[in-house]
Amino acid sequence: MKWSGIYVNACGAVLGRGEDVSAAVAEGRYDEGEAAADGFLSISVIDDGPAVDLAVKAADLTMGRSTVAPGDIELVVHSSCNNQGLDHFAPASYVQGRTVGGRAAAVEVKQYSNGGLAALEIAAAYLHARSAGSAALLTTSDVFALPSFDRYRSDKGVVFGDGGTGLVLSRTGGVARLLSTAVISDGTYGAVYLGNKPFEEGPRAADEPVDLRSRRDEYLLENGELLLKIVQSLTERQQESVSVALADAGLTAPDIDRWVLTNVGRTLDDVDFRAMFGITDANTTWEWGRRVGHVGAADQIAGLAHLLETGEVGPGDRVALCGIGMGFTYACAVVEILERPQWSADGS
Repeated sequence: MKWSGIYVNACGAVLGRGEDVSAAVAEGRYDEGEAAADGFLSISVIDDGPAVDLAVKAADLTMGRSTVAPGDIELVVHSSCNNQGLDHFAPASYVQGRTVGGRAAAVEVKQYSNGGLAALEIAAAYLHARSAGSAALLTTSDVFALPSFDRYRSDKGVVFGDGGTGLVLSRTGGVARLLSTAVISDGTYGAVYLGNKPFEEGPRAADEPVDLRSRRDEYLLENGELLLKIVQSLTERQQESVSVALADAGLTAPDIDRWVLTNVGRTLDDVDFRAMFGITDANTTWEWGRRVGHVGAADQIAGLAHLLETGEVGPGDRVALCGIGMGFTYACAVVEILERPQWSADGS
């Protein structure tokens, strides 16, 4: 979708302490061979508090940077991957009640690693239909801690970091202009993350972490002949989402100054995808991402905040935010930087 008059007014991220992956390897929590292949250096770790409170902190940080008044927020969207601190409650309403208040619509987008970008497109469409002064608050939050989740072993090629993000999308201006978004889904091979066991009838045992590796292995054990088709589909759909977003923005790949990709390990790098768009480490946020890990639904918004806080992008630069989520979903958003905000990286 091509957008006009929709702006990233402000954004921010709240991350945890950096846990050196070498310590996790030494303690036997992270396989040494996988660590060497993945290339992560450290992981963002939050030691206390429910995940949803990270969204509250990130929203407060972002609203403090924003020129939008709380009363102008007409939509609150919260995204996450993991447990937010309590079963059977409404995180979006919790965030709203503890930040901007008011009577805005509050909704949750549960699209896992693509949640932040899915929320961005939904919010842009919502604002497009609203009054000229309207704005939306988007938040994400995740904590990937034992016993329910093992950040180093629940999946392969991905090490999960803790954190929350906030983003204010506005029709009245901001630090960046939203040029386009493209969100597509293809559930053909989504069962790869379901495994071959029946759906759970109740909560897992308290000491049983999510095991995405076993689900994938079970699926491929019976459907191994589909592996190449799955890989090809992932590449093609991701290429499609980026190509559509670039076309709608009236740009080509060389026009993009920085690429913010999902923070996955080297073993999951899509070489063909990178080659198609001329993506190299130098024009991505990999050096930042390998120090925080995969922050659930937050990688792209946190990556954009990092680029703005550190001054790595300035007026006129175009940034492509690219994501992929289980299921599978694919997304890309293109923004053009309008100003260099005076935000401190220490605030995130």
